[in-house]
Amino acid sequence: MFTGLMTGVSGIRGIIGEGMTPEVAMLWAGGFGTWVNGGKVIVGRDARPSGEMINMAVKAALSAAGCDVDDVGMVTTPQGALAVERRGAAGGIIITASHNPEEWNALKFVRPDGRMLTSQDYTELERIVIQGPLRSVHWNRLGTLRNWDDADYMYLSSVTGLSILNLEKIQSKQFKVALDCVNGAGSFLYPELLKTFGCQVVTIHCDGSSIFNRPPEPRPENLTDLCDLVIKERCAIGFAVDPDGDRLAAIDELGKPIGEETTLAVSVQAVLDINPGTVVVNSLTSQVIDDVAKEYGVECHRTKVGEANVAAGMKELGAIVGGEGNGGVILPELHLARDAGVGMALILNHLSATKKKLSDISRALPVYKMFRISYPLGTSDASEIIQSVETNYDYDQLSRIDGLRVAYDDGWVQVRPSNTEPILRIYSEAKDEGNARKMINEMLLHINRLVGEERVGLV
Repeated sequence: MFTGLMTGVSGIRGIIGEGMTPEVAMLWAGGFGTWVNGGKVIVGRDARPSGEMINMAVKAALSAAGCDVDDVGMVTTPQGALAVERRGAAGGIIITASHNPEEWNALKFVRPDGRMLTSQDYTELERIVIQGPLRSVHWNRLGTLRNWDDADYMYLSSVTGLSILNLEKIQSKQFKVALDCVNGAGSFLYPELLKTFGCQVVTIHCDGSSIFNRPPEPRPENLTDLCDLVIKERCAIGFAVDPDGDRLAAIDELGKPIGEETTLAVSVQAVLDINPGTVVVNSLTSQVIDDVAKEYGVECHRTKVGEANVAAGMKELGAIVGGEGNGGVILPELHLARDAGVGMALILNHLSATKKKLSDISRALPVYKMFRISYPLGTSDASEIIQSVETNYDYDQLSRIDGLRVAYDDGWVQVRPSNTEPILRIYSEAKDEGNARKMINEMLLHINRLVGEERVGLV
């Protein structure tokens, strides 16, 4: 029904003019207006050139459903999620394709408690969109549209006011910080946040144009400009985010990327060092998180991949901190959403409290080798592939919490369908690089054999 459109708990997304059009945006926004029964909705967008077009379509559909709309303008996803909760809205729509290239855009749907829709919520929304009827009100009951301009102040004051932070101590350090926001939604917010922490900020790719001067995901191989800036400016640390500002990666003072997995691990360590408690992460997150949790004598639980799934697990288990290994830090004291700004705050707090350099902190953590592969599905069915691959492994090795995860004594390999792209994501991890390579290559051989061609070569 929705050709070229990726749909699921991560929202709906597609290429502008193909899967994602104003008509599609209006249909799903109208469905969301029905799902919230005409309640107030927060609408925000990232910096993408198509954002304003989709924004107008979304607001029109919501007004037609009788929803009052607070347009918060260009915001990060964490800002938008927090605004829903703080404004007492019935829900929110954040227009962002996150880490996808510029030609993509998407709608992320937010619950009234500031969390992304759960799988059950999404199923109900999809049913409304497909089956109808969509809510429609008379001309004199249309929802009102207004701008709300305090999203930056709300966010900055909320983060700096976190009880876990020693704001004065951070400010006294006057850290010099390099920042790369990939010209996305965090381009103006995050420099201001760092300045409130007393940091001297030097920026790169922070003009808010959404012209991505590097690949949008904050992976080590994409951050060479930032690494050079850290060295050139003699910074204490560097931070990089993705286009919608919910994922974080850190660079140490030597100009070395510590990676998103380690960035999350240091953030978790920063919380547990002050307030030990339960940790929740997704099934693809590195085992280093389990090691950190064990160090503090607390439990680490795992959920399906997806921010909504991790947030639901954290709420259920009363977790103190958690997130996803892609640099998505979640701190329930603020909200149950991935938040790069919160990650920056936690790491700066940790540096000031321990009086250590980031390189020393990251080197003290256990080292794992992780391989990641994106496997194009083409016309193949993801569920059929995974079900067939399962027959190659012993039953007691397997977990189907998310796709297929195979556990070994010294590591694991997992294959699952992407929530955001028509691909399989295949991961492996072990302390020994050779074992990690062997596990992912074995999985690749099984999959290539099933599809009858070698779409991805061995690592």
